[in-house]
Amino acid sequence: MDLRLLGLLLALVLMAGLVLAPRGGRPGEGTFPIVGRMAPEFTLSGLGAFSTAGARGRPIVIAFWTTWCGVCKHDLGVLEEFHRLYGDRVAVVGVCPERWHQVGAIVAERGITFPIVHDPGAAVTRRYQLSENLRYPFTVFVSERGEVVGVWAVAIRDPAHLLELLAQSGISLP
Repeated sequence: MDLRLLGLLLALVLMAGLVLAPRGGRPGEGTFPIVGRMAPEFTLSGLGAFSTAGARGRPIVIAFWTTWCGVCKHDLGVLEEFHRLYGDRVAVVGVCPERWHQVGAIVAERGITFPIVHDPGAAVTRRYQLSENLRYPFTVFVSERGEVVGVWAVAIRDPAHLLELLAQSGISLP
């Protein structure tokens, strides 16, 4: 794909995110029914392992992504940078439900160090999105109490944007 076209598509997605971003309230409130509910427990493995029970007591950022989604791959890079800055205070995990044979190359290419886990059949993904048609990417913010306090279903611009989304969700990091 032409890099200019890819850049234009990414810019359009980012602009759509700015236009569609919630004004006040928590990200995803009113769109994702899971906001305000307790996060469904799960334990998955793949490139690393992750358990919501093992992350209790600190916030969690759960990135649901797919291998065919360019915005998802962009978000992985942002999440890696965020993980390097705040990984001691916030658990970060990527959940991929399909094309698992392609994940290793994508993770290696982007230098991802946080756990990337496999969700065969999208069972966990569906428990978080609660809709008939899954859409990607979507990133879920879970408070240290285990409540889903926000969902972002558009590209994350950079770590500062992620901090802003977390703050809108009621998760503040020093």
